[in-house]
Amino acid sequence: MDVYTKCSNYATDTCPCVLAENGKCIECSMCRGEDYCTCSDTVSFCVQQELINNGGRARQQHHSMRCEVRYVKEYDDVFRFIRIAVPDADDFKKLGAYVFVRVNENPFFDVPMSVLYEEYSNGTIGLIMHMVGIKTESFRSLKKGDCIYVRGPYYNGIQGRSAVAHLRGRRAAMICRGIGFIPSLHVIGELWQNHNTVDVYLDWGRPGKQVLGFFKNQQEIHVNEVRIIDQNGDLTEDIKRIIAKAIDDGIELFHLGLSDYLLKRAIEAIEQNDPHHRIAISCINNSHICCGEGICGACTKDIGADQTVHLCKEQLNLYEYKRLL
Repeated sequence: MDVYTKCSNYATDTCPCVLAENGKCIECSMCRGEDYCTCSDTVSFCVQQELINNGGRARQQHHSMRCEVRYVKEYDDVFRFIRIAVPDADDFKKLGAYVFVRVNENPFFDVPMSVLYEEYSNGTIGLIMHMVGIKTESFRSLKKGDCIYVRGPYYNGIQGRSAVAHLRGRRAAMICRGIGFIPSLHVIGELWQNHNTVDVYLDWGRPGKQVLGFFKNQQEIHVNEVRIIDQNGDLTEDIKRIIAKAIDDGIELFHLGLSDYLLKRAIEAIEQNDPHHRIAISCINNSHICCGEGICGACTKDIGADQTVHLCKEQLNLYEYKRLL
């Protein structure tokens, strides 16, 4: 399987991390006990040397911060928009950024949330909370002035970040369903910033137009409404035709804001029309985020006899990523 060599936390303030300290570094082969180096040569950063310089210990990792809630908006009974004051807010707004939030001191209540794409400069970040279980229900009584715990930022909320960041002056297509549209807003913003045109196809899904429509209008995004899944659980013929036509028209990147089930089928449809994998793909990565550090094992997938990937930290070729779903 083709795994990109750059960990999403490589050469950041938290690198080397606890994986390197324990001989499991994603990036550095020498930290894993091998006798040659596979670190990226694009930056002057040696994970093993940094580990040695730090006494063989990981750098200080992300810690939970008590942050003030500046704004809460209720959309319906299950969605809340929350604005939180954080230090160094710009670090939280990079492509793929996500955080863990909770309302009490118990770390078992950490909830991973993608940071919304917004143009604000007042030291805050925005989150959309979908209250569907014990962890998220604890946010129901949250109000302005309350404090919550925030841990982050982490940067692997989007798979295929490099493909998105390097597309310039080209055409892209985005296919999203339901709440998968929200973390995909950041991809739209990145593509627009690099002077790309983006065709957006949206199935409103279960959240409906109230919550998704607000953010669509806020970002002034034109969407093409389409049904993505049919009554048999397959892709509709409409979306298959849209994919085929986009490829014929010269699309160079597809972004998919879909569940794992639909993601796999969408990539298969792209492959049918692009068997040589000329077109780049990116997707949301929310369902594979648990601890964020690659240590709990919930996001790990074995891809060979002696190779394991950590989906909360590691970038994969999306055509190969499909095989893990």
